[in-house]
Amino acid sequence: MTANAFHNIAQIETSLWEAADQLRANSNLTATEYSMPVLGVIFLRHATNRYQTALQAIEAAQAAGIMPKRPQVKSDFIKRRALMLPEAAHYDAVLDPPGMGAL
Repeated sequence: MTANAFHNIAQIETSLWEAADQLRANSNLTATEYSMPVLGVIFLRHATNRYQTALQAIEAAQAAGIMPKRPQVKSDFIKRRALMLPEAAHYDAVLDPPGMGAL
């Protein structure tokens, strides 16, 4: 990793700690009350990233003729260690639903 990447990670870590401090200080929620939604969002982001990577690999294999051109199925994603997510379950779709505007 480059020094810039480490700097970005440090900035992200600082932002996350500041957000956690805000949750602790400015809400009536306990850590156990906000931890599950926060962890859920982190998992959803990870699952979406894995899905996108697997989808790119599937499309590349189909374009190269390694894999037949057909609709993707669950096993295509399992082979690539990803979940097959419906469009409505992607990170962006869940955190910015249509008609809600930017959150």
